[in-house]
Amino acid sequence: MGDVSFFLDKLIQKAKTTDDSLLSKIMDESFYNSLCDVCDVIGDLGFEFIESQDEDFNYKKDIILRISSALIKNYFTLYYVNFVTGEYVGYSSSDDYNSLKIEESGSDFFNDIKKNAKTAIYKDDIDFVINSLDKDRILNGLKHGNSYTFDYRLLLNDIPTYVTLKAFKLSGNDDSLIIGVSNIDEQKKRELEYKKAMKANITYSNIALALATSYFAIYYVDINTSIFIEYSLDNQYQVLKEIRHGDRFFERTLQEAKAVIVPEDQERFLGIVNKENLINEISKGNIVKVTYRLIIDGKPEFVELSAMKLSSDASHIILAVTSIDSWKKKEDEYNKKLNQEKLLARTDALTNTLNKFAYKEIEKKINKEIKNDSIDEFSVFVFDINNLKTINDTLGHATGDKYIKSAKRLIKKIFKQDDLYRIGGDEFALILNNSDYYIRDFLYEKINLENQKNKSLNKVTVAVGMADYNKDTDSSLADVFKRADDRMYEYKKEFKCQ
Repeated sequence: MGDVSFFLDKLIQKAKTTDDSLLSKIMDESFYNSLCDVCDVIGDLGFEFIESQDEDFNYKKDIILRISSALIKNYFTLYYVNFVTGEYVGYSSSDDYNSLKIEESGSDFFNDIKKNAKTAIYKDDIDFVINSLDKDRILNGLKHGNSYTFDYRLLLNDIPTYVTLKAFKLSGNDDSLIIGVSNIDEQKKRELEYKKAMKANITYSNIALALATSYFAIYYVDINTSIFIEYSLDNQYQVLKEIRHGDRFFERTLQEAKAVIVPEDQERFLGIVNKENLINEISKGNIVKVTYRLIIDGKPEFVELSAMKLSSDASHIILAVTSIDSWKKKEDEYNKKLNQEKLLARTDALTNTLNKFAYKEIEKKINKEIKNDSIDEFSVFVFDINNLKTINDTLGHATGDKYIKSAKRLIKKIFKQDDLYRIGGDEFALILNNSDYYIRDFLYEKINLENQKNKSLNKVTVAVGMADYNKDTDSSLADVFKRADDRMYEYKKEFKCQ
């Protein structure tokens, strides 16, 4: 370092007698890390000093290179480029950064850069670098400042590494450029991580704020101390503001629930928003929800409470309350209409009994129970209206429809259950699996007696057949139905002969 000190002393003495601004550059600490200043000072003073001060030109040239190497140690590659001819020399720092060594040279820098780009530059940055290293683009950029710079990724040991490229013009030399490349990988990655973290934080805050607009009350509760803070959204400033804070959150909730929650919903609410139960469910990773009616302005309003725990905060839980009143009312109205439509789809328009579609539904259900061995007993009754074809043919279908309705009333008079199915034009079916099942024989005899009475009065009669489910032989509802249907036809024949 003695040689370097000697040269700097001479350089400073020269600067004192020529240009105070150059002296200030040399004395400035930032000078040692600025390639631009190195180029300016060496261009303005350095080579002039060598030519005019000492006979040992090679010795002082070596001093210049040593100083340059020390000052530009942050640049691992340098190019000295004549942008008029394209000739260039490339230097790389040696391992100890105490000298520069020539790595490459050529006659067409800008063309060689394009050739080497595909192997030396990370694939996603190749086009960008080639466009940025356009000669005219560089010169135009230098017109507006002391340097032209951009960042990209270079492949170092096949690993994409962030570098920055800076191009400078030598003072007093219109034809030459110094282009330096320095490794900024760690700095760049820290910067990108910071930006990513900031973006995530902003995004998270925006999401949180957006979600908060859906809730009229949010509670942040310490599960160990039961200390809580209550927040609500300030619509004017679009921020969460603290409404109140305190302790004994769960005790207070139990007390306040009795005054503000509809009595019919209190037991369900208190059973869920119980400290032990709530924390136990949340600890499993569940989001606990409960719907109830809150008395607001003297009127019951449906609300939903959601309780959750953040993975990053083991000691607190968050409870948020939102109004679902309009949604709940719409849902109830929708379900009501849907049930009405389903009922219409399953109802026979003429008799207002269940139709064949509904029968297929119950058949599917019972078949599944038979397959799963989860049903033990039921009976099937099949009814067929006597003489309906004759009435339709002689008196017309309007009279026939009235006759069908009369047959339905006859069956309903004996069998009290609602699920009577009209499965054909003149055929009905019943499946007994409730209390009527145990008096099925009595009901069979009762409708038979009613038939006898109506026949004598020339009123509607129905043929009837009955069969019980046999667990050992029947594999479906259809097996039981077939036996009941066969017996119905036997009944019809016997009834006509009476």
